[in-house]
Amino acid sequence: MGKSQNKKPGLLKQLDERRTVNLFKLLLVLITVVLYYNTVFNYFSLDDHYINNQNPQIAKGFAGIPEIFTTLYSEEAGMAYGYRPMVRLSFAIENQFTANSEYNPYIGHLINVLLYLIGILLLYKVLRRLFGKYNIWFPFLVTVLFLSHPTHTEVVASLKNRDMLLVFIFSFLALWQFIRWADTGKKKFFVYGMLSYFVALLSKETAIAQMAVFPLVLYFFTDIPPKKLGGFVLTALIVAVLALLGPWLFLPEFSRDIRFMENPLVSEPNILRRLSTAFYILGWYLKMLAYPYPLGYYYGYNMIPVVGWGNVWVLLSFAAHLGLAFLAFKGLKDKRLYSFIIIYYAINISMYANIVYPVPGIVGDRFLFFPSLSFAIFLVWMFFKIFRSSLREKRIKTAKTIGVVALTLIFFLPYGQYTRYRNYQWRTQYSLFRTDRIHLFHSVKANDLYASELIKKVNIELSKPVNPFLLIVQMVDSATMHYEQAVKLDSSHYSSWNNLGTVYSKIYGNQALIRERSYRERNDTVKAGMEKKNAAGYFEKAERAFRNAIRYKPDFGSAYFNLGFAQELQQKYDSAIYNYQQALRIDGPYPETLSRIANALYKNGQFEEAVQENRKIMQQFPGSAQPYINLGNYYYMAGEKETAVKYYEAAMEKGAGPQVGKLLADYYRQIGKHARAEYFLELSKKAVKQQKKR
Repeated sequence: MGKSQNKKPGLLKQLDERRTVNLFKLLLVLITVVLYYNTVFNYFSLDDHYINNQNPQIAKGFAGIPEIFTTLYSEEAGMAYGYRPMVRLSFAIENQFTANSEYNPYIGHLINVLLYLIGILLLYKVLRRLFGKYNIWFPFLVTVLFLSHPTHTEVVASLKNRDMLLVFIFSFLALWQFIRWADTGKKKFFVYGMLSYFVALLSKETAIAQMAVFPLVLYFFTDIPPKKLGGFVLTALIVAVLALLGPWLFLPEFSRDIRFMENPLVSEPNILRRLSTAFYILGWYLKMLAYPYPLGYYYGYNMIPVVGWGNVWVLLSFAAHLGLAFLAFKGLKDKRLYSFIIIYYAINISMYANIVYPVPGIVGDRFLFFPSLSFAIFLVWMFFKIFRSSLREKRIKTAKTIGVVALTLIFFLPYGQYTRYRNYQWRTQYSLFRTDRIHLFHSVKANDLYASELIKKVNIELSKPVNPFLLIVQMVDSATMHYEQAVKLDSSHYSSWNNLGTVYSKIYGNQALIRERSYRERNDTVKAGMEKKNAAGYFEKAERAFRNAIRYKPDFGSAYFNLGFAQELQQKYDSAIYNYQQALRIDGPYPETLSRIANALYKNGQFEEAVQENRKIMQQFPGSAQPYINLGNYYYMAGEKETAVKYYEAAMEKGAGPQVGKLLADYYRQIGKHARAEYFLELSKKAVKQQKKR
């Protein structure tokens, strides 16, 4: 009877603890949803095109899976981006069902939120085991602070960063299995853990850091013997080698050259200076953990300065990290919690410290995703210390509990609010670039990207039937200013020079020519002369910009092409043809380049040569409608409308745009062939719909 009475309170205590844990799980789900649900309404942004339906393998859905496992993650401009088949597999499966859905990419963002939620619940499960002897509130509050940290927004809100979510899930799944193996001795958990880790490595190569995290956790929180731990490390190393080096037996040669614009340390020969800059960066990370504002979607040159050991922030960071290293070593033997926090942070941040190798972007918000767990553990640990509450006490006084929760809320509320606001800033690529443009004004890439986004909007407006230039001139001026800022920061940034030249020629210069023609039609020779002079000035700036682009990248075919187009607009046809030919030499034959050569010949009075060039395009690119449109234009201008119509009709068969269909519909209506007119009008409408889909 007495034994039964003794067991009952223990059972009630377990039931009470289970209810509390379930309540905490429910709260974690609600908090995650509240903080991140608004990302579901986001569109594509930044590098999402690597993994959306524009990616050739992913667009195939299930059919693309074999190719996904035998090709690189992405290739752009001849530069490869590693091997990450698991993240591409997830998008291929998703694309199989959502490719034509009106809710794409919202479904993708929803999946990201669900994956993050799975990771959070898994993290809480692991923390409950690690801190099983601690107060029940401790792992819960740590998880709450972790999931509210604003630096996580980039991981959740960016579809491309699903790879980090998968690493997070499979790394903690592996850790959970390894802990069960250490606790029970059952080998099946060891095997499950290694398989999970293998999947994490195939999601993103940065999972290699977790190979050091696993033995760290096992040492601090289990009774695993040293010999057994050594065998574990050796096996994990073999798994890492198989996952990271095995695929290169069948993959093409990998090349990822980091440009100065991405990280200026690639051009820094002084090792000591690189090391001092690394400590500056480590100090920056510590600041961002405590005060994560302002956040940026990309940093690069010149957001983080390359500094020497005389810099006060370098010295402070070095002293801080030296102190942390001392504390970590001091508490290592006795398995002190503060020692674990420091070492866990050091392992995860080491991948992005720019000590081992220069990191693309030099720093990044998403790089703090794993390290922010150390910060969350440290904060909650400090809160318990402030209220002199022992972590080993399962129950603490209500007043102390309220105090610890209150301190947690002091951090959670502003972090959570900024997270929700930051998610909204990621709504579209334009909203993200526009928001960050102020505090990223010293980033070369950020200036170039924002200016390019503005020009996309400008080009959409300029394509409309009515010229809206006066309404968008401020947008054009803003884009020009940001391109100029990019080349001011880095005079060798050839793509910004090329973009700047395009603005001066295709927009400013071309609009000046349009105004000149308009004034001449109204016999206003004074204003026409002024606009002609303005156009000459713009084209001079454009040519200078294109030549700078070619100077820093001699094999820049696009710059040659744009230079040729600028000269064509100025009626310098011989020079234009020369530069178009240079573009052909570098980039190979493209219908657009060949078409521009043909049109330049036509405008230069070389009719037969222009016709021959178009016939060459027909032979090289039999599916292209452009040469038929060109020939139709030539004969139409020559007054040979029947011949022109034949070429226009051939162009429509090749998939020409709606303008050609409308022109043919107007022609047949004028000559009384209404059935034929309706036919081409319908083709024109279909072409409009296809353009909208694209």
